[in-house]
Amino acid sequence: MSTQAANSAALARIYAVRPQWRAVAAARDAVGLPDFTLLHAGPPYDDPRDPPAPVLSSAVMCCLHEDWAPTEAEAVRLIASGGVRLASAQSFGVVTPLAAVVSPSATLVEVCDANDPAHRAWSLLGSGAGPQIRFGTRNHALLERLEWRDTMLASALAEALESGPIDLLALAAAGLADGDDLHARTTAATAALRERLAPRMREPAVDTMLRETPLFFLTLWMAACHLMMDAAASSGADPACTLVVALAGNGRSVGVRLAGNPSRWSTLAADAPRGPRLDAASQTLAAPLTGDSGVIDAAGFGAQALSLAPEPAQAFAGWLPAAWRSEQPPLLAGAHPAFGGHRCALDAAAVSSMRIAPLAAIAMIGADGRAGLLGRGLYAAPVELFDAALHAQ
Repeated sequence: MSTQAANSAALARIYAVRPQWRAVAAARDAVGLPDFTLLHAGPPYDDPRDPPAPVLSSAVMCCLHEDWAPTEAEAVRLIASGGVRLASAQSFGVVTPLAAVVSPSATLVEVCDANDPAHRAWSLLGSGAGPQIRFGTRNHALLERLEWRDTMLASALAEALESGPIDLLALAAAGLADGDDLHARTTAATAALRERLAPRMREPAVDTMLRETPLFFLTLWMAACHLMMDAAASSGADPACTLVVALAGNGRSVGVRLAGNPSRWSTLAADAPRGPRLDAASQTLAAPLTGDSGVIDAAGFGAQALSLAPEPAQAFAGWLPAAWRSEQPPLLAGAHPAFGGHRCALDAAAVSSMRIAPLAAIAMIGADGRAGLLGRGLYAAPVELFDAALHAQ
């Protein structure tokens, strides 16, 4: 099969997926995550006993949350000795944001295809405003938030979803129509989700959390995009397919996987995203690209949808290439009918032939594993990464 035919077949599979939020479940139940195993974003580490500082901080917090260690020092020792194992989340069908790691007790959102309910993907359940596991810090205030996520919030949402799954394409379309890019900004999609949940919700604290957490929709959409791109891959059904099904960083390396050979990561050393900081005067070093959320941009949203999102586009204005509006769309192979023909599906062959670095909207976090969120970020994935992926395929 030719590359064009393979890509066309993969695009048809993407268009056919109808992602629905169906359930929440602990990772040990959802994906069989064993004790003393944590899942991280991006490609696997060469040495999982030595993760970068932000991921190590999140792993330490999860060790405390799971009661695997009584102190930070003991948690660090467990990780360094291999007593707690870090593995790539995507090998479990999970995508996780920034430096967040997934532990067995962590509540995941389950997103399935309405046309094929056995086809599923997972991401972390958001836990509201305030300290976040995804920021990669040692802030002990997030332990209370993790406990709330995995008990009261999980229970309330499980009950709400008993009334039936929630269509994520409709919410995403509403978000795009109202100025979301669905990565740096999910305000409108989250508001639409809150409206859908309101008649089902008996716990006022959850409604309050949704009102105060405009990025809540983000991890749901991560799982939905992972589901769509996994359908494009279809276990490598079309070896000539050059669509990008993963664009992710582990805090050291940036990696991509292509639909034609989806089990293979191609990697390069990662640079840090750049963008507007919460504290404009801050000189804190930003960590190299960290997180699985680049799957949103690879699917055609995030930085690939900034032309529909005036607020984040304005925020990123000082970091966007001069010709981004004309240069970025040709890197995408398809036009998704559920979004009025919006361009979708990053094509590694197009990136390689046009020599244009595709953009992803991934936040900046402190490289020290202490500072946490620094601000919004833009990442330009190096063309050489896609060259390498195509050569490996």
